[in-house]
Amino acid sequence: MKRLKIAVLFGGCSPEYSVSLQSAAAVLQNMDSSKYEAVMVGISKMGDWYSYTGPIENIKNDTWFDPEICTPAVVLPNRSESALLVFGQGAMQKIRLDAAFPVFHGQNGEDGTVQGLFELAGIPLVECGVLASALCMDKDRAHKLVQTAGVAIPHSIVLEH
Repeated sequence: MKRLKIAVLFGGCSPEYSVSLQSAAAVLQNMDSSKYEAVMVGISKMGDWYSYTGPIENIKNDTWFDPEICTPAVVLPNRSESALLVFGQGAMQKIRLDAAFPVFHGQNGEDGTVQGLFELAGIPLVECGVLASALCMDKDRAHKLVQTAGVAIPHSIVLEH
């Protein structure tokens, strides 16, 4: 049986970077390798994307970035190709993807930005799409929306500075 290639993204420029690493390590350690092939994509705190081929333990303890095993990568925006482009020394590799699993927490990943990139590229997501992700990051608007649908919400106030 053909294993599906799933891009598992972790890290990112968010204050919750380290939480993403822990979550991604848990996802990777628990993926059924008989059904799925993980394509690990680490995003630095500065926002640079890399194909990562090292041990999962290094993600968990935040020692994953190593220039010897991390190669710059980007998502190919062509909907007809659904791929990650990896820029090795003197050559480019195209890794076809069946889906993407962004394992992020906070802004610049959990807020719909990365989901939009994958939706534009035609790569299915293993999570919420753009609208649901963006709405869930804005708790006030999410509460107002579900309240109009008749769902009870806790009393709250919004403080702005």
